[in-house]
Amino acid sequence: MDGLREQKALLRKAVRAQLAKLSADEINQQSESITEQVRDLAAYQNARAVCVFLSMPGKEVSTSALVLDAFKDGKSVYVPYIHAVGEGKQKEKVIDMLKLWDKNDFDSLIPDSWGIPSLDHESVGQRDNALGGKGPQKTGEGPQEMSPELDLIFMPAVAFDRSHRRLGHGKGFYDRYLQKYHSAATITGRTMPALVGLALQQQLLPISEDVPVDRFDWLVDSVVVAK
Repeated sequence: MDGLREQKALLRKAVRAQLAKLSADEINQQSESITEQVRDLAAYQNARAVCVFLSMPGKEVSTSALVLDAFKDGKSVYVPYIHAVGEGKQKEKVIDMLKLWDKNDFDSLIPDSWGIPSLDHESVGQRDNALGGKGPQKTGEGPQEMSPELDLIFMPAVAFDRSHRRLGHGKGFYDRYLQKYHSAATITGRTMPALVGLALQQQLLPISEDVPVDRFDWLVDSVVVAK
């Protein structure tokens, strides 16, 4: 396990070094290409409810246009919300996918310390949760209380390979969330949402390289990379 962590850490460092060389204009151009390709995806066109990660400036695909397009297309839009569950040594940070209300709601988001537009903590209790109910799920809530809603999740990453393996940022948020979603979907008879990675050219590994993974790492169904 330590060897796998070290391999992942080295790969993250190498990819991030390449990303650091990109200008804001280059990232914007690549993001426009990705957004155009997403519009043509059947998984996007057929989706009623989508989850879109909100970008770290200068480090990944800009998803702002994607959020606005989804609103224009009449889709429900959910975004990640990181929060803590549990007590004491059992306390951990997790993500829930909470609903954005509209374009004005999106425009009002305040960047966090990473520059990522973030939900106001005071509003989260009023927002629909993609797994059912309102607000972030509390510890102890199980799949029986869930009602999965998502048709499509756009997946962030540091890197992807040609076999749809994903190298995340090292926190495991999405892998744990997808396992929880899978449990709820199995119980309720829903299918899993399509998992679509979004990648700048520098985030797609050469054909000769693979992302190191273990049994907890979820593969994506497809990767949209800038032309």
